Amino acid sequence: MLEYGADESWGPKMDGSQYRPYYSWYPGSEFGQLSALTPQPDNVKNFFNTGINLNNSIAFTTGGESHNLRLTYGNQDRTLIIPEARRQQHQIGLNGSFDVGKYLTLSSDIAYTTSFTKGQPEEGYRLDGLNVMQNFNQWFQRQLDIEKMKQYREPDGSLNSWNIGDPNASSDLAVYGKPQYWDNPYFVVKENYGTRNHNRLVGNVGLNIKINKHLNLQSYARLNSYTNENDFSVATGGLQLDAFSINQNQYRELNYETNLTYKNKFGDFSVDGLIGANKRRERYSQLSESTAGGLSSPNYFDIAASIARPNISRSYTNKVVNSIYGKASVGWRDMVYLEGTIRNDWSSALPEEENSYNYPSASLSFVFTELLRKTSVYNWLTYGKIRASYASVGSDLGAHSLDIAINNGSFYGTNPSATIGNQFRGGGIRPALTKAWEVGAELRFFKKFGIDFTIYQNNNTDQILAVDVSPASGFTTAQINAGSIVSKGVEITLNGNAIQSKNFSWDITMNWAKNRNEIRELAPGINTYLYATNRFDTRLEHPVGGEWGTYYGRKWKVNAKGETVILSNGQPDYTIGEKIGTVLPKWTGGIFNSFRYKGFDLTFSIDFQKGGLFYSETRNFNTGAGLSQETVGVNDKGFDWRDYPGAYTLAGGNTGNGGIRIPGAFADGTPNNRYISARSYWYTARQKDAREVLLDASYIKLRDIRLGYNLPTALLQKTKIAKTANIGVIVQNAWLISAEAKKYGIDPSELEVFYREGGQLSATRQIGINLRVGF
Repeated sequence: MLEYGADESWGPKMDGSQYRPYYSWYPGSEFGQLSALTPQPDNVKNFFNTGINLNNSIAFTTGGESHNLRLTYGNQDRTLIIPEARRQQHQIGLNGSFDVGKYLTLSSDIAYTTSFTKGQPEEGYRLDGLNVMQNFNQWFQRQLDIEKMKQYREPDGSLNSWNIGDPNASSDLAVYGKPQYWDNPYFVVKENYGTRNHNRLVGNVGLNIKINKHLNLQSYARLNSYTNENDFSVATGGLQLDAFSINQNQYRELNYETNLTYKNKFGDFSVDGLIGANKRRERYSQLSESTAGGLSSPNYFDIAASIARPNISRSYTNKVVNSIYGKASVGWRDMVYLEGTIRNDWSSALPEEENSYNYPSASLSFVFTELLRKTSVYNWLTYGKIRASYASVGSDLGAHSLDIAINNGSFYGTNPSATIGNQFRGGGIRPALTKAWEVGAELRFFKKFGIDFTIYQNNNTDQILAVDVSPASGFTTAQINAGSIVSKGVEITLNGNAIQSKNFSWDITMNWAKNRNEIRELAPGINTYLYATNRFDTRLEHPVGGEWGTYYGRKWKVNAKGETVILSNGQPDYTIGEKIGTVLPKWTGGIFNSFRYKGFDLTFSIDFQKGGLFYSETRNFNTGAGLSQETVGVNDKGFDWRDYPGAYTLAGGNTGNGGIRIPGAFADGTPNNRYISARSYWYTARQKDAREVLLDASYIKLRDIRLGYNLPTALLQKTKIAKTANIGVIVQNAWLISAEAKKYGIDPSELEVFYREGGQLSATRQIGINLRVGF
């Protein structure tokens, strides 16, 4: 009998032998029936649906001598590949301007969006079973038939699961039928999900007063606001305690901006400048409620159903930043341009006596080809500009992040309590500062091909960091200003009209970038900054003298001869804290192509990345749980390594033919002759070397394709409605051409966060029809 409670795939060989599946232990017509033990290669494919994405938009424009107006409406109805997941969105926009006499112009631009989302898929490594992708990539059994799981409730309404207990240990269905680690995935997506109602309003109103032909006074009021109501339901009867939670939040940002601009020419010189001021007010509030102790009635999804006192939290932030700024630009003969800016901010998030910070910038550019117009060089070098710039940029804290936080604590009976936050904040934080310079050139040849080249360096100082401190202090981290991080890089863009004829054209743009970040200094006595941790001693750190985002972890230990050191149980010995590599890529880039042939047009983009590492939880448990194809094979004896290796004798090795022997030597130098089980190798031994789970993030991807056709004008004229029309076929996320991680079922261009993958959703390719009509 299979071990139903195991969420791994190390069972007997799937050779068609008869066995009793999990569902035959539930009362009904299939109770006690046997089935063939065979693999199910279409399990993942059969679970997913084909998602449909419908996008529609329409725009109306009107205008006259003194006004213009544009009204747009768009909607989207999208179903995802996950069953029951859906998103609906509507958006309406209005923008225009109106001349009130000769000197005053009013303008406005407003957009309102409302959306509803149901069943947004969970992602990442979770311990609550809500990410069903973990069943397919991390914890599952390969003989399970996904079609049988669609009936996840029994006739009496009770739930079933593939991950039941041991029927030999108890004859009570209520005992052995309880899931051990996982609910039925269909139960999860159909009855354990969240919804989200989102409403967003973005807009501005402004006026422009033309004082004279050189001076303009511009004033704007800008609004960015949204409200959300999110809830999540955990149904009764599953592995997790039934629950309901609701989160309501709203955000509003208001900017009031006024600028006085000046433009003029004095002979060979042009002058362009402005002075201005801005006031930014941000307000965020949130109310979160969740049940505790379960629901008072099955599937009664309401806070009032909470058995214990519900969890309620209220938070809000208010922040104000006042700014004054100025800019001046002087040009000479449309050839030399000198520009300078300065800005000063006062932030309410900083200490009152240190809340002001300013940051200037300066740039110089020279279009040197203006001097070559009458030379033969200009016949092939048709445009050339060199440039250099320097800028200083400051940044502050989030609202209410300056002083030690005091929060509501748990109730003691009817008595409230308060807790002090885990971070020590002394209240003396200064703004972080970045000083940056860059030099570059922009060249164009034969009016067809161009290159843009930039070299830059950013010096980041006084970074606001949370450093680890001894828990004996009463805190776990302390907020400080520290650090000197230097970022250097190169960016190159090539573009050109490769072919241009009456019926055919080809335009291409390519870009390439390389960046390196060096940690030159943190704080006295601190040699590294811990950014993140993963399983099995894998750490992402920023070490002084090293690169930002360096991964450290375990490595198999080797002796003086370079042989892997094997312990007496056949497992490799290992060391910790070994440098593995860096998370940032060596370089990145992309290519965009546009082809046109008569009425046809074809566009596509390719992006790529070389190097960089990311931690993969899927790689870790996909092999560790025996789900990966690479966990099937033969050992150096020529036998199936999934067979049991048998007992071990010091002199003769293992008595059985199965198992895996790791090449290496025992501590005394004797060659390893011990075979360990396949599970011990793939689950335990390989977790002792971080190089097995820190994967290369390199990739080449064909991102988007569109093939379109312009309907003939003569045909459109007959409709007497449309002036232009283009119909096209689009493909998004078209093809992961190459990636080292692709063979493990992982797309490094779609990571949940830049440094790790915990349970990636299956990649989707979107294919659709696009129609553009002009009236």
